[in-house]
Amino acid sequence: MSIVRAAGLLAIVLVAVGPAPAGVVINEVMYHAPDDLDNLQFVELHNTGPAAVDVSGWKLSKDLRFDFPKGTIIEADGYLVVCKDPKLFKKHYGSDALGPYGSALGHSGDTVNLLDAKGKKVDTAKWKTYAPWPVSPDGYSSSLERICPTTAGDVPENWAPSPLPAGPPKPGGTPGKKNTNYAAKLPPVISEVRHNLDHAAPGQEIEVGAAVRSADVKTVELRYRTAEAGKESEETTVPMTKSARGRYSARIPGQKANQIVRFRVHAVDAQGGERFYPHENDVRPAFSVLVHDKFEPGRIPFGLVINVGAAAKAQSAPRGIFSLFAPRASESPPTSPRGKSAFVHVDQKTGVPQLFDFVNVTPRGGGFKVHFHKDYTLDEMSTINIIFEGMDRFVLAEPLAYEVYRKAGNAACRTDFIRLWVDGRPMGYHLLIEQPNKAFLRYNHLKPGGNLYKCVWYGQGLVGQHEKKSNNQEGHADLVDIVNQLNRTKGDEQWAVIKKNFDVEQMVNYFAVNMVLSHWDGYFNNYFTYHDTRGTKRWTMYPWDQDKTRGFHDGIRGYEVFTDMPVTFGMEGDKPPGWPKDRQVPGGFGFGAVWWRPGGYFSKPLLANPQFRKLFLARTKELLETVYTEEQFFPLIKATGERLEEEVKVRAQLMRQSPEQANTHLQRNLDSLREHLVKRRQFLLGQDEIKSAGKFERSEVK
Repeated sequence: MSIVRAAGLLAIVLVAVGPAPAGVVINEVMYHAPDDLDNLQFVELHNTGPAAVDVSGWKLSKDLRFDFPKGTIIEADGYLVVCKDPKLFKKHYGSDALGPYGSALGHSGDTVNLLDAKGKKVDTAKWKTYAPWPVSPDGYSSSLERICPTTAGDVPENWAPSPLPAGPPKPGGTPGKKNTNYAAKLPPVISEVRHNLDHAAPGQEIEVGAAVRSADVKTVELRYRTAEAGKESEETTVPMTKSARGRYSARIPGQKANQIVRFRVHAVDAQGGERFYPHENDVRPAFSVLVHDKFEPGRIPFGLVINVGAAAKAQSAPRGIFSLFAPRASESPPTSPRGKSAFVHVDQKTGVPQLFDFVNVTPRGGGFKVHFHKDYTLDEMSTINIIFEGMDRFVLAEPLAYEVYRKAGNAACRTDFIRLWVDGRPMGYHLLIEQPNKAFLRYNHLKPGGNLYKCVWYGQGLVGQHEKKSNNQEGHADLVDIVNQLNRTKGDEQWAVIKKNFDVEQMVNYFAVNMVLSHWDGYFNNYFTYHDTRGTKRWTMYPWDQDKTRGFHDGIRGYEVFTDMPVTFGMEGDKPPGWPKDRQVPGGFGFGAVWWRPGGYFSKPLLANPQFRKLFLARTKELLETVYTEEQFFPLIKATGERLEEEVKVRAQLMRQSPEQANTHLQRNLDSLREHLVKRRQFLLGQDEIKSAGKFERSEVK
C-alpha cells in the first residue's frame, strides 16, 4: 500500500506513522489568482510539530470539500498542498499537489476548516478581501500567508500578502515552502490607524494615530515621504508618542501644494519582530493625503493624473477616414499589480478632491485608461477612459448616444466631462467613459463570472475579431457555437435558438437604438457582447465607441449630418445603395457608400429573422415616438452646451486658438445634433417598414 508523504510538497514512501499531534495548521491560501485563473486555487497545510503526522481521513470543509486519502503524511516541519486543479497547479508552480477539491473558494472572503478523522476541528482559516485583511491576494497575484502558525488563523493580524511581482500580474505565493511572512511569534499588531485629514492645505500638519498591541513594544514610529510628478522623496521617520489611552500619535509637518504625502506605521517588539501597516506587499503600501491649493467648483469635475514614476504620454488618434487603416492605438493593460501613479477626481459642486493612489494609468488612443483598485473605485467604476479623440463633435455625440440606450432600458457606460491636468500640465476638457468590465456588469446587476468579448474591426474572422476580456483560459467556444447555431438555422427553428440563447428584448433595444442613431459603426464592430454563463445563460450586447453616432460617417463634410441610413442596414442581404441586386458584395467594408459595412456576426442573422425583425421594427418606431424626441433630447443637448461653454474657451486658449470661434464651433456642433434628431426621425418614420410596424409587445420577447 502506498502512503502519501509531504516533506516539501509530496513524495511517496512506505512507512507507518502514529497518532497525529496537534501541530497541523492551514498555512497559505490562494483564493483568487490573477488573469481569471480560478482553478489555480490552493490551500497549504503546514506541520509545525517535531514528528510526522498521518492526516488520513482528515477533511477540509466549510466552503470547500476535500477528504485526505489513506496514507497521507505530512513530515515534521513539512508542507502539503491541496489544489483545485493539480495539472494547472503543476504548470504554474512546477510541483505536484493533492486534488482536485470540491466547490471553490469565494472571491469576496471565505472560511476553511481543517477536521481530523474524528470530525474534530483542528484549525480554521478565515479572511475577507478588504481592510484590515490585505487586498493584494484578491486577484492581484499575492497569496494569503499565515504569519505565525501558533496564533489563530481567523484574525486579520495573522495573515499577510506574499510579495507582488515587479512586472505584469502572475500567480505568486510560496506553496510547499516557508512563508515569506513567517514569524515564530506574532509581531506587534497595528490597528485603528487614523489621520485627521483626507486632503490638506499647503503647510497644514497631518496628525496620525494608531493602536499598537504587543506585550513588549520597543518602538513605534511614523514613516512618510512625499510624491509628485516624476519623483518621490526618501522616507522620513518620526517617533510616535504613547498617550494615556494606549494609542500612539505623531505629526507630519506641513508640505507644499501639488504633492502626495504617503505614510505608514512601523512597530518593533523587544525580540526584533516588526510590522508595517499597511503591509509593504499590499497594493497600497501606504496611506495617502493630497496637499493642494483650493479647487474652485465649476460646471464639470476636475481630473489630475500624477505620474510619480515615468510620465505617461497621451496618444492622439484622429479617427476620420484617413486614419481608418492606421495602426490601432495602444490600450495597455496594467504594467504591474501596484501602480506608481495617482488620479485625483474633484467634485464640481464642492471642490472636494478624491485621491486614488498607487493606481495604473496607461496610454490609450487619445488619452489614458485609469485602473483603480477593486476595493476603492470611482463611483463603483474600476476602470475609466479619459479621452479627447480626433474631432470635438465626437466628445459631444458619444455621451448623448449612451443616454439613448439607457432611456431605451439597456445598460450603457456612464460618462462625464472632466477638465484634465497631467503632471501639472493643463490639457483642457476631456470625456470620461466607464470601461465595460466585471465592475460594469456587477453595477448593472449581472453576474460577472461569464464571458465578455469586445468586438473590433481589425481582427481576422469571428475569433480574431472578438477580444476575450474574461475567462481568457477558456477560449471562444461558446461564441463560435452560438454563431454557428444562428447560421445553420432559419425561420422558426432560428427563432427558437434566439429565444433560448439571447435576452431578446435587450438585443432588440440594442439594434433599435443603433438604427435610430444612424450608428453604421456598431453592427460590424464597436460593441461588447456578454454570455452570462452563471446566471441567465443568455447573450447580451453593450454599446462601445459611440463617437460616430448622431449623423457622422467617415466621408462626412463640415457640419453635414447623416440621416438616411436604411432600415435594412446590418441584416443578411443588405447592400450599399446603388449596388446591383444580382452582384455579390465583396468581403470587408468600405465598398459602395463610405458608411456601408456588411452585417455583423449577430446583426446579420438576427435582423433578418422574421420574428426578431418584427420586434425590431416595432421597437424602433416606439423609440422614435417616445425616446428619441425633441422633448427628451433637446434639453439634454442644451445642458451639454451650457456645461461646456466655458470649457471650450479654456481649451481654445491652451491650443492658442480663438475662444470666440471655439464657442461658435460648439454651437454649430450642437445644432448638428439637433438636426440629426429631427431629420432622422422624419426619414425613419417615413419608411414603409416602420410605418407598417405594429405595437411593440414585450410579451413576445419572453
